Amino acid sequence: MRCLFIVNPSSGTKTIQKKLDQMIGQMILQQIVNHVDVFYTQQKNDALDKCLSLQDEDYDFIISVGGDGTVNEIISGIVKKHLNIPLAILPGGTVNDFANHLKLPHTTDQFIEMMKHRHIMKVDVGQVNDGYFANVIAGGMFSDISFQVSKADKERFGPLAYYISGIRQLPSQLNTSLHLKVKTEKEEFEEDARLFMITNTSQVGGFKDITPHADIQDGVMDLLIIKKCSPAEMIAIFKDYKLNTHEKNPFVKYVQAKDITIECDKDIIYDVDGEEGTTFPIHVCVKKQSLHVIVP
Repeated sequence: MRCLFIVNPSSGTKTIQKKLDQMIGQMILQQIVNHVDVFYTQQKNDALDKCLSLQDEDYDFIISVGGDGTVNEIISGIVKKHLNIPLAILPGGTVNDFANHLKLPHTTDQFIEMMKHRHIMKVDVGQVNDGYFANVIAGGMFSDISFQVSKADKERFGPLAYYISGIRQLPSQLNTSLHLKVKTEKEEFEEDARLFMITNTSQVGGFKDITPHADIQDGVMDLLIIKKCSPAEMIAIFKDYKLNTHEKNPFVKYVQAKDITIECDKDIIYDVDGEEGTTFPIHVCVKKQSLHVIVP
């Protein structure tokens, strides 16, 4: 078996990266692989370009070692090149939403056990304009936090770095106001909003069941909008979230669709799997079960 590791050496807390040599040695000793190549990313789009250079016959599987941004680049390359090479993900980032939604192992021993069996699951991938995403697109309140937290803070504090940044920004974030025009294959509507997100999984920013009906194999994306509301009404939404009833809150709009276009009255920075998006309008469609992922 031939394997390619794509490693982001600067992602997350770097704990997984430090154990990489030990893990590769165990995979060879246990005859999971007999040929290993390791590619280290140095800058943005390195992982994407590496995948675009591959052919199906080059490797039996690819292993991503990094966070959601690294996974995004690898998936983008695989889907854009129409590769059928299965992807295994060793979570090494700060939050790892996509991997956590799939309940992928975080320890070396559990990961090696998964690779012995190599159970493959076909999952959906979202296309946004000319790019792709595995987990989420988000705009509005708190959606630019991942760009503002330094690598040093991520390495030192892990996911807590995001929460600290969010608390610091809370007063200014409550003033966020967006006017959205939304079109899907089912309906068209306009909404004044605090934030929106389009998700492929139910986990965003380390929070589970944000979009409770999200299914990574169902061929639709889940759009959640928090409408313009007062701080007291926002607190009520968070309370409803804790009870998993937030989709019924009058200030929440929740839609499932195969094709979603969003126009915005402000040219805000929006998040695509932890990286900066481009410009509006955003057009999202689903590449149904276009990715092969190795899961437990």
